[in-house]
Amino acid sequence: MIRSRGFGTFVFIVAILSAVQNFIVNGIGFLDAYTGSAFGCGHEWFLCNGQVLPSLQALEKSLSMFIEFMHRVGVPILTVLLLVSAVGALLRYRGWREIQLFVGLSIFFVLLEAVLGGLAVVYNEPASVIATHFGVSLLAFACTVLLAIYVRRAERVYGEYLESGVKLPLRDPAPGVSFRWFAWLGVPILYLDMYIGAYISSSGAGDAFRGLPFPAESGIYDFHHALLLDWVHRSFALFLVLWMIALVAWTRRLRGERPDLFRGAVFALVFVVLQACSGVYLIVSHVSVQAFMLHVSIVSGLFVSLLYVAFQSVPPFVPAPSRASVDVGRERTAH
Repeated sequence: MIRSRGFGTFVFIVAILSAVQNFIVNGIGFLDAYTGSAFGCGHEWFLCNGQVLPSLQALEKSLSMFIEFMHRVGVPILTVLLLVSAVGALLRYRGWREIQLFVGLSIFFVLLEAVLGGLAVVYNEPASVIATHFGVSLLAFACTVLLAIYVRRAERVYGEYLESGVKLPLRDPAPGVSFRWFAWLGVPILYLDMYIGAYISSSGAGDAFRGLPFPAESGIYDFHHALLLDWVHRSFALFLVLWMIALVAWTRRLRGERPDLFRGAVFALVFVVLQACSGVYLIVSHVSVQAFMLHVSIVSGLFVSLLYVAFQSVPPFVPAPSRASVDVGRERTAH
């Protein structure tokens, strides 16, 4: 059954559902933070105001309780989907190290996200911890998406493995070291920019600054530390637009050999431009809920796209030899 094509399709579909559910959970979490609903169930975890399942009447009367409870309900659904896809992927594609890597990272970051969320509710954590929670949520989403991508890639070469016992690599030969450094350096820059933006929002200073492209306020301000961070955040945002343009230009020269890198870079450029536009919308709308949700959702696609390009630039892992490939090798040697 594990070797049937239907099982491979099942694993891929569940992996996609895991990524979609992760996006939904993150989206509800972002809405939770924006509306101040994090304590809609009180300072309790796993209970919601002393109950495992609050009554429908209570949920109807309290929007904050409804949002927070929906966020909590989404986490176990995500966990089940992720575990099913992880077990299925390891059973079918365990010889490919990319699958092992992203199964482990997905489970780790999803569990870490849940723990940080529980701690934030129970202990009323400061803005720095809430921003860290946001960053971990994006890492969890990126890893679940990449798991689905590499499950799909593994399925494409699985038929060859069944016929010959040879496990083909899931990625093409790596480009030059300089490109690899350039792609990977963009990841921590983007992550730091996301963290600063989440910190500003969590500190309550998100609607404090005006002016484009930089804040028009003076340094003497109630949120003077956040003003400096907002300058850094916007500077990094403009810098990242230029970075993605350079990434597209570089990968365009490689698209004959590595079209995957070019496609990923184009996605990253589109997302970073949309992210910049949503940032402008966020400012002129005085941080409306629509602008906020758009801004934090687009950055998810940007982070996944850049991380995909960076990981694709790494030299392909050598798949672990299987018993079938060893037997084929022995037969060839014997002949």
